[in-house]
Amino acid sequence: MGNFIAMDVYFFTGTGTDVGKTYCAAHLAGTCHRRGLNVGVYKPVASGCEVANDGERVAPDAKQLWEAAGRPMTLHTVCPQRFVAAVAPPEAAKSAGETIDEVLLVDGINAWCEQPSDVLIVEGAGGLFSPICESMLNIDFVHQLRRRLPQMQTVLVAPNRLGVIHDTVACVNAANAAGLQIERIVLNTFPSNEPFDSDASKQTNADLIRRWTGCQVIHDAGTLASTH
Repeated sequence: MGNFIAMDVYFFTGTGTDVGKTYCAAHLAGTCHRRGLNVGVYKPVASGCEVANDGERVAPDAKQLWEAAGRPMTLHTVCPQRFVAAVAPPEAAKSAGETIDEVLLVDGINAWCEQPSDVLIVEGAGGLFSPICESMLNIDFVHQLRRRLPQMQTVLVAPNRLGVIHDTVACVNAANAAGLQIERIVLNTFPSNEPFDSDASKQTNADLIRRWTGCQVIHDAGTLASTH
């Protein structure tokens, strides 16, 4: 039970789809692993999975986290519930004639809490207000995890581009209204092949997001490991 308290825990969510949530979570996992830390990674459920030659469903996001963390335990332990359809998890489960095990969503983290880990990284399935199962949104899942892991910090990933101020302020305000504090915002800048980037907002977004949310804004998720 001591590991439930001792390790640092981060829950990664995003302002939307394709904002770099997995990339940022995996970057933190890799940074910690390279520093010699024991890293656990957990993605409770995934949709949009691929089917391997042996018929096994494989979640690319979970595999990316697992590889970055140094392949701890098994890929199944990283993501115990996987579905093929690229829709919200409860709908993906329905399309497979299955249902999401809502107890396993939370209990699946126990394996990571019971092993000696320095850092545990959890990635949600979608944004905070997207459904993770029939009875819960991701934010409800976060509240359940925090009852077990009160030290868990919520990290919001947002793309550094025009329009991100609205997205982050709306998400932080909605989270606050639902009783959840966002501890960090990772402003993720995607690489560009263009010789000149015409999006001038990238230079000012961070300061304005700090001003209107009161949250700490960082550009590199790996810096979350600096406390170790």
